[in-house]
Amino acid sequence: MSEALRADAGAKPSRAPLRVVVVEDSVTDAELLARHLAKAGLRFDIECVQTEHDFVAALQRATPDLILSDFSLPQFDGLRALDLAVIHAPQTPFIYVSGTIGEERAIDALRRGATDYVLKTNLARLASAIERALRESSLRAAKEKSDRRRQQQGVRLQRLTRTYRMLSSTGSAILRLRNRAELLDEVCRIGVHQGGYERVAISLMDPGTAALRSRACAVMESDHKGAILDLELDDGGEANLSLRAIHSGKPAVFNDLAESEESTGRHSTLILRGYHALAALPLQIDGTPIGVITLFSGQSGVFDAAELSLLQELTANLGFALQYHEKDEAVQFLSYFDSLTGLAKRPLFCQRLAQTLQAGGPEAGCTVVVFDVQKLGAINDSLGRYVGDQLIENIASRLKVTFAQADRVAYFGGGTFALMLDNAGSSEDTGRLLQNAAAQVFVEPFKIEGQELRPTIRSGVAFFPHDADNADVLVQNAEAALKVAREDNEKYVLYGFVTQRPTSRSMALEARLAGALDRQEFLLHYQPKVNIGSGEVEGLEALLRWRDSEEGLVSPVRFVPLLERSGAIVDVGEWVLLQAVRDIATWARAGVTGMRVAVNVSPLQLRRRDFVERVLAGVAPALHAKGGVDIEITESMLMQDLELSIRKLTQLREAGIGVAIDDFGTGYSSLRLLARLPVDTLKIDRSFVQDITDTPSAMTLVSTVVSLARAYGMHTVAEGVETAEQLTMLRQSGCDQAQGYLFARPNPASEVPGVMNRLVGGRR
Repeated sequence: MSEALRADAGAKPSRAPLRVVVVEDSVTDAELLARHLAKAGLRFDIECVQTEHDFVAALQRATPDLILSDFSLPQFDGLRALDLAVIHAPQTPFIYVSGTIGEERAIDALRRGATDYVLKTNLARLASAIERALRESSLRAAKEKSDRRRQQQGVRLQRLTRTYRMLSSTGSAILRLRNRAELLDEVCRIGVHQGGYERVAISLMDPGTAALRSRACAVMESDHKGAILDLELDDGGEANLSLRAIHSGKPAVFNDLAESEESTGRHSTLILRGYHALAALPLQIDGTPIGVITLFSGQSGVFDAAELSLLQELTANLGFALQYHEKDEAVQFLSYFDSLTGLAKRPLFCQRLAQTLQAGGPEAGCTVVVFDVQKLGAINDSLGRYVGDQLIENIASRLKVTFAQADRVAYFGGGTFALMLDNAGSSEDTGRLLQNAAAQVFVEPFKIEGQELRPTIRSGVAFFPHDADNADVLVQNAEAALKVAREDNEKYVLYGFVTQRPTSRSMALEARLAGALDRQEFLLHYQPKVNIGSGEVEGLEALLRWRDSEEGLVSPVRFVPLLERSGAIVDVGEWVLLQAVRDIATWARAGVTGMRVAVNVSPLQLRRRDFVERVLAGVAPALHAKGGVDIEITESMLMQDLELSIRKLTQLREAGIGVAIDDFGTGYSSLRLLARLPVDTLKIDRSFVQDITDTPSAMTLVSTVVSLARAYGMHTVAEGVETAEQLTMLRQSGCDQAQGYLFARPNPASEVPGVMNRLVGGRR
């Protein structure tokens, strides 16, 4: 038996009434529940049931918004009702309303899936319990929807990555195979095994009859090959997908064969074979159709805009290769031109440069600019390799538009481009030259896959005839200048300055550095790390400084690489660790306790066999204090000997020493390795933080790192925070800590207590 009750009292008319199933053997109690719900201003339709059969039937008719159940029933008990609800309506909140349920049974019910329980003697709590249950159910449904969306995006990313791999392998096959039949077979095989399609077939037009003839096909299984070729080329007139692609010159797509408006018996046959999507792309040479490549997929909806864009690039490459197969020029072309950008590679660029220099004579000036796209590796790791490749393509397209003479532009690979320019005049004009040449390409952002990217560049410049008297040396010198620009963190470097670098002054500086440790010229400065939520100082980073007897404080950018090169960084690094421990003890005597100090570790230190023993011995006095010592390493250090690094860091972590990855996002480590690493903290590189207020992609990268860290139980620290706007956006992203000039500059150890007092006072 079941009974329906309805109430609309006090609710907003725009809100649909709640569908409530009440498991209750007492009509009086059910009516009492209805009165309490109405009194709370809820609109509802109540269906009362007393038996297991009626309850299951009510759940199967329509999923209710809420289930209210007595615990003791004559027909069946409340626990059985809960079990049935978990089976038939798992997302619906289930609340016990009973006068007999005890605390132990209530707890057991909650463990089994109940949302809440309300005593009949305290029905005043019922409305609030229902509101909370419905709110939590709504939040849970929203989260599940968001998780499904992320999963779909992940599947799409994997799909595009496979297609990109297929595109890359096809380019390799074009280079490798000279025989046309072998090339077509290989492209089909790549489409199946790397592209993930169930079947790939290529047909070419017969020159005499203009009819399509099957030339190659690959399938997941070995059977039905001949049948599918006949099926693909059956007599369908204009409706035939292959002919439609040929006639229109555009891709012809059925993304869901089952729901296609042109559904035919042929489609039914394809569906029975397990195919749900089909695309045919024309193969063209100079705009003239020569054939078609047809791809069959077992998944519907795979041929979206991004997928088709990559496939069209594949067909363009294949069409070009077929054009030059007869002339035996395909290999030569791909040897001299980059398949991604269409620009000349380095050998051809040098040949063209040599011709230009010869034609102009020794009096004619020429400038070579070689520039790198910065953080390309970080873009590939965070947003996907295909996004990075699209960025390179877009940069190449802008360069082609900017420079009318396309033979003066080249792509060396790895994000490095080259330009051949007329001399601006003197070296003083170089800034204007770069501004009007490479830099202007990057004024407007690049919009790719919904991301707004603002890449920056570093450039190396060499002048003819001042820096070299031939093309090859001129390009080499421009590359050498670019290498120095990377090392010195400069926007651009002229080769003339490169030749001046190894001066007697720098050699004297390196000689003085060798005895700096014995002369006690090193010192530590400390920068606070502040909890973004509470404003409390939760730690410090120890930063190495050198007070040279002749130059005063020397930038770490200058002397740390020298320490690394000489191997002295091992002894200096050990001194840093011991000095940090001594400073912690000094602060404790001054009343500053509980601070954790992070110390940077060099690759040479980490590779030492006794690294763990030396660190534990050095930090022993601080291990039992309230604070302690942590170590910071870079991504590249981990990848040098991953397994050994993991073992060493695990031993330190077990001893109570925290481990952080410094400058996270700038290296090339695989994100899947994070699950294995004994790491507590990820430090977000300052370059991302500086761009966070102006570049949406930077905010996306920061949010991705924060989410990734949280997923692996790690904390995040943002470096280089200088403005309140940056701090606000970091707070929105969920970042845990921040450090930077916004809070305090690095200060000597003696000034740390004062800085701490100032920060604490400011927070109050």
